[in-house]
Amino acid sequence: MAIGRIVLGYAAAAIVGVALASAFHTQMVIQALGEAGAVISLDRRLSMTLDDLVGLIPQFGAVIAIALAIGFLVAAGLKRVLTPLAPIAYPLAGAAAIGVALTAMAMAFDGISPLAGARTTAGFGLQCLAGAISGLVFSALAVRRK
Repeated sequence: MAIGRIVLGYAAAAIVGVALASAFHTQMVIQALGEAGAVISLDRRLSMTLDDLVGLIPQFGAVIAIALAIGFLVAAGLKRVLTPLAPIAYPLAGAAAIGVALTAMAMAFDGISPLAGARTTAGFGLQCLAGAISGLVFSALAVRRK
């Protein structure tokens, strides 16, 4: 892998991961508000999604970026040994990295995830999906196809 492709792939994967994780978080919170009786218009949903993205980038964005970097490095090594998993190594690594990061954050906060949108099984799953999609982006941009 050429360094330029790796850097571009990683940057794109981190941006996609943060954007998706933030959007999934917001929609899970909005769903919970709806279940509590709140009526939220489409305009307000979009505004809340953008506000959360801006607000989450400094802290959660850094967590995602670090988690993905570690996950992709581990995947790069493991896919050489576990060759049948090579085609899906980076999506698996992205999903696992986000899952581990969320679990570590919850452990640090006495069992409660600081990311409200990840407190349910569905919300946690969506966060891991954001990581898996990040892995697909990284793989598509950084890995040379033979």
